[in-house]
Amino acid sequence: MPTLNIFVSFEFDKDVDLKNNFYEQARTQTQHRVRNCSLNEAYPDEKWRRKAREAIRVCDVVIVLIGEDTHNSPGVIVETDIARSLGKPVIQVRPQNRPYRGVPRLGAPIPWRWTRINAKLAELFPGR
Repeated sequence: MPTLNIFVSFEFDKDVDLKNNFYEQARTQTQHRVRNCSLNEAYPDEKWRRKAREAIRVCDVVIVLIGEDTHNSPGVIVETDIARSLGKPVIQVRPQNRPYRGVPRLGAPIPWRWTRINAKLAELFPGR
């Protein structure tokens, strides 16, 4: 079973439940062994930025979990900017039946359905 190192970006103060649900579901809903590379602290300073850059550098993909205010989250914006500067693919995932906006410039969000998430990962990482 292939391993993907996934960095999950989310609104730290509001959407920890989304991150926890994602990793819990990933245990049974994807053929990949998913390794959690996410930070477990809020966006405060330059030390945080260095930790985020290192975590994103060693990941394969960044998944943005879209909550109500994710598009305004400074931490999410910094994380996705880092990912883009490092050439990492970024996928936005929106919980089903939620009208939340994604982060601008990152492409269209996909629905939080594991068939769609797995298909996108297979597209990005064929053969893994």
